[in-house]
Amino acid sequence: MSIIVPQRKKGPQYVQEVAPSSPEVGDTWYDSNLEKFMVYDGSDWVEFEKMGGGAGANYGYSLGGNDGGNKSQIDRITFPFDSGTATHVGNMSSSRSLNPGCNSSNYGYSLGGVDGGNRTMIDRITFPFDSGTATHVGNLSSMRYSNAGCNSSNYGYSLGGMGAASHSQIDRITFPFDSGTATHVGNMSSTRYYNAGCNSSNYGYSLGGTDYGNNSQIDRITFPFDSGTATHVGNLSGTRGNGSVCNSSNYAYSLGGNDNGNHTTIDRITFPFDSGTATHVGNMSNTRNNNTACNSSNYGYSLGGGDGGRNSSIDRITFPFDSGTSTHVGNMSNTRYFNAACDGTDFVTLFVD
Repeated sequence: MSIIVPQRKKGPQYVQEVAPSSPEVGDTWYDSNLEKFMVYDGSDWVEFEKMGGGAGANYGYSLGGNDGGNKSQIDRITFPFDSGTATHVGNMSSSRSLNPGCNSSNYGYSLGGVDGGNRTMIDRITFPFDSGTATHVGNLSSMRYSNAGCNSSNYGYSLGGMGAASHSQIDRITFPFDSGTATHVGNMSSTRYYNAGCNSSNYGYSLGGTDYGNNSQIDRITFPFDSGTATHVGNLSGTRGNGSVCNSSNYAYSLGGNDNGNHTTIDRITFPFDSGTATHVGNMSNTRNNNTACNSSNYGYSLGGGDGGRNSSIDRITFPFDSGTSTHVGNMSNTRYFNAACDGTDFVTLFVD
């Protein structure tokens, strides 16, 4: 999931090595002398990290998962990750799988999941997380696993999921969430689990999933979503559950999934997606489901998953991805599926498409 910094200019951002002569709020350039991204705050150029963001912009994280049993491992990749093995940098507060992730500028969150029956736990890591144990900071409004996660600049959302039965609930946490219980703020257009989430600047999306049968539904919420029902705005190119989603600034990508067999399909929607059918733009390097995804500003990553068995594969697509096959660029520290992912990538920095 990517995060959105408030009060930035809509549309293309500057990514150049010279300060724009007539800047608008949110314009960005790279100072090669300072080796820092500079962001215009309305009156002056400020180092991006000093604007309260960017601490985790160089990393993607895998949180928990299952490898013949629930795991607590947190793996990290450094962007641009193009070869090698993810680094095991720490652990969740307890073993966890079937948990989604989301993030603010400074923190990554795991929302719910399966942990020996405890399915409400919200864990938090502080960017850049390189060692230690995630902190249990609160709980969802009810037991939930196999839910989807997304975020705006100020809020994180849990979309649907499974508890005692399939859920339509949408829960919300307010950043920086450090204690308490998520608020039930609305519902999906129908019950849903094994769905995947992503976000643009203004909207959060749930893609695919199952409700005792895989579906192709794409639901949308408008930020800041605080009440009501998500809108069914379109469909994937086919029914799909157990997949993952990542996004650039202009597109979201559905990576793999399952529909009576594992898929290689990569579907794409264009923001702001409000109707129609996702486009099948390419394929994974091999069949994949129960994977998770994150993104840097230039690349989308699929982390782990299943292919007739658990695997450790990390695949990469380059934005804007409109055809071809994802590249197998490395591996997790061990085999993993049903894991969560988050990243510190910000729409103010370097998004190229």
